[in-house]
Amino acid sequence: MTPQERAHQLFEKYLAGTCTPGEWDELLALVGTLDENDGEMLTEPLYQVWLKTGKNERHSQVPPFNQEQLYQSIIKSGKEDSNTPVRRIKWWRIAAALIASLLVTAALLYYNYNSHPASHTMADTAPENKIKPGVNQAVLTLSNGRQIILDSTATGTISKQGNITVINLNGQLAYKAETGSTAIETVYNTVTTAKANQYQLVLRDGTRVWLNASSSIRFPTEFTGAIRTVEITGEAYFEVAAMPSQPFHVKTNGVDIEVLGTHFNVNAYADEAAIRTSLLEGAVKITAGNKSNLLAPGQEANVLPSGETAVRTGNVALAVAWVNGYFQFDQAPLPVIMRQVGRWYDLDIKYEGQVPDRVFKGKIQRSLPLSGILNLLRKGDIQIRLEGKTLIIMG
Repeated sequence: MTPQERAHQLFEKYLAGTCTPGEWDELLALVGTLDENDGEMLTEPLYQVWLKTGKNERHSQVPPFNQEQLYQSIIKSGKEDSNTPVRRIKWWRIAAALIASLLVTAALLYYNYNSHPASHTMADTAPENKIKPGVNQAVLTLSNGRQIILDSTATGTISKQGNITVINLNGQLAYKAETGSTAIETVYNTVTTAKANQYQLVLRDGTRVWLNASSSIRFPTEFTGAIRTVEITGEAYFEVAAMPSQPFHVKTNGVDIEVLGTHFNVNAYADEAAIRTSLLEGAVKITAGNKSNLLAPGQEANVLPSGETAVRTGNVALAVAWVNGYFQFDQAPLPVIMRQVGRWYDLDIKYEGQVPDRVFKGKIQRSLPLSGILNLLRKGDIQIRLEGKTLIIMG
């Protein structure tokens, strides 16, 4: 684990309220060791937290600190280190000192919390603390309609269809043909994830697929034709096995994505504004209606409901953050974030009054309980309450 990853991990434990005193000390030490790029990554979730500390919202027993005085001392330090004008000092330099002050303040809160545990009993048992993140689980529907629950505990052969054996191992589904056999017929299977579920599978040709929450993929157990075709809903990430003589196609909501061998992500949720394809490696051709567009690595295509397609340079790290176990945003409006939260924690999202006109930048693990996500939003002045499985945002 890199120092940057460890710093993120420790900060996320702070958000969840589970940091130990030793971990506070470790995070403070880590801040001083990060270089400029790492520092910039650290600031992603911290800016709104820092702003909050400047308001009268700290515990009464925590002594306030002079924010302006601290800021000016950081500016002076930055000028001495870099000989650059004040207006050009990197925010990460400021953040490194700000996080230290923030965590010292938070540490005092932590110690005070532990010395008065009884007063926090209600907060510790709040419903949001009991809502856990999604898990590796899905439903496999065979060609005859039979359904099989897939999870990380069920292992071994789960079905045999013609000459194809279906194996579930360590939370991943795979299709294997009998040695020396030939396909008898083409049959289709479907893997479906509900809210708060995700799953991985390896298709018969070796193509690897990651399926996000509230998604599905329909595919043949054996690719026998001139092209390999699958259909998806929701979101999926593909690492396609290269077979130039047998192109690979992904179809979703009237959009066709053609590839020869590549890594790409498709976000085709019905409640999103567009079908978004983000390309990491190789090349793909996006066809919507009678128009086609070629994508190069680092680009994304957004197909609007009208059929119009916009191609632009994208942020592939954001597109595939979920595959790597993260929520990641860059100037994302609140509704975009809440749609992802709703899918991953199996929640309905409602708004009371005007939707807060805020954008967020940050990266946080999807393995956190719901309370960790909500704590971060609350520190950004978003008012939230949970009623059963409905999360209400108050404008």
